[in-house]
Amino acid sequence: MRLISVSLLALAWALPAHAAQHWTYKDWQVFVEDHISEEDDYVFCSARTGGDGDPVLAVEVFSGDAGPPFHYPMAYVWESSPRSYPTLLQTGQTVDFIFDFDRSFHISAVANSWINDEGIAEASSGVGHLDQLPMLRAMQQGSFVEIWVGNDMLYEASLSGFTAAYGKMMDECGFDLHLPD
Repeated sequence: MRLISVSLLALAWALPAHAAQHWTYKDWQVFVEDHISEEDDYVFCSARTGGDGDPVLAVEVFSGDAGPPFHYPMAYVWESSPRSYPTLLQTGQTVDFIFDFDRSFHISAVANSWINDEGIAEASSGVGHLDQLPMLRAMQQGSFVEIWVGNDMLYEASLSGFTAAYGKMMDECGFDLHLPD
């Protein structure tokens, strides 16, 4: 019995530790995963809304990132489609993020699409480096954001709970959550 206990303890010690945590803030969810290994220890944090058949609007940060004020998390939209069906987003298309508080203000990004290892079509579009801070500020200010591809609305994402989710995500990964003006 003692040999089995020691063997199980040794096996558990050899495997990398992955502790995951989850919080919900209205329409947004925060996921935090600790990765601990002999080579590297880091924390991966994300805040997202959508899913369950809808596209996902998310922001992510990695504890090894430079972080604010040098680098802010990138907001991106991600979608997948059932096998043998294309995604609405296709490589090279322009994606517009249009906010409820000012229809004339929008942020544009370019889409990228691919087929994953399981044969499922996926696509995403993330804002560029210079648009990261304005996008986060707009997400904190707004109630919702419409995500458009040409004349087709891909998704209307609720921003209810975004500010709290963003704050928790940044805090858990060890970054300042303040967004300068």
